Amino acid sequence: MVKRMSVALVAMMIGMSAHAADAPDIQIPKETQAHIKALGCESCHGWTRTKFGPSWQDVADRYRSKSSYVYKGFNSSSPGEELALVPGLVKKVSKGGKGEWSDYAPMAHIDQKGAHADEITDIVKFILALPPKK
Repeated sequence: MVKRMSVALVAMMIGMSAHAADAPDIQIPKETQAHIKALGCESCHGWTRTKFGPSWQDVADRYRSKSSYVYKGFNSSSPGEELALVPGLVKKVSKGGKGEWSDYAPMAHIDQKGAHADEITDIVKFILALPPKK
């Protein structure tokens, strides 16, 4: 039990160090940082580099000129549900899904019941506001 906790603690510390080195050279609001940490977003995503999912920079660049998002959940052949961009991405993060980033594992749900919609909305808005890749 203690060994498992030690391994988890070391992995968490490595992940936090990697995030600090990976963060863009922009001011990240402390509240947004706290939401990212509390929801475990850094486990799968990095700011400018990929992990299990696309980097947040790639997400920002992909959706920069979009005004809507089609949420298909885990049925990528479905016509899906067209939503305004921010609510659509919040739904994707909350409920998970697959098919849009074929190089990566499906997005696991992190908030199936919607209890963290405000926090996820804050994170999505911040990511969408990232400046374009240089």
